[in-house]
Amino acid sequence: MAFNYTRSQAVADKMITKYGMKAVLRRESMDDRPCIVVETDFTPMERQGKLINPTDRIFLISAKELLLPPLFQVDTLVTLKPPDFVDDNEILKLSRKPGRLAPAGTVIYWEVFVDG
Repeated sequence: MAFNYTRSQAVADKMITKYGMKAVLRRESMDDRPCIVVETDFTPMERQGKLINPTDRIFLISAKELLLPPLFQVDTLVTLKPPDFVDDNEILKLSRKPGRLAPAGTVIYWEVFVDG
């Protein structure tokens, strides 16, 4: 029985959409790319002893509708103000190369680290 990676991507997208918010990935050379993000929350104990800057904030980005992946030193993550999600709320610089969960080459979600 083969594993359904597309279904995993859809489940991740549903969870990120349910608990997250609208944002955009901004790159100078192109139009903003809309995305859905959720900020994860870690306690200092979970960060202790790991290679994570304690001031970094971590966002998961749904990969389902994102055609171009986020790029370190090129993209910025811009959160949008609720409830209409039109105006910029925060402009966040990526602090390192984005991670991803991608079994069998299917990206389920992107993980980006931004300066806190």
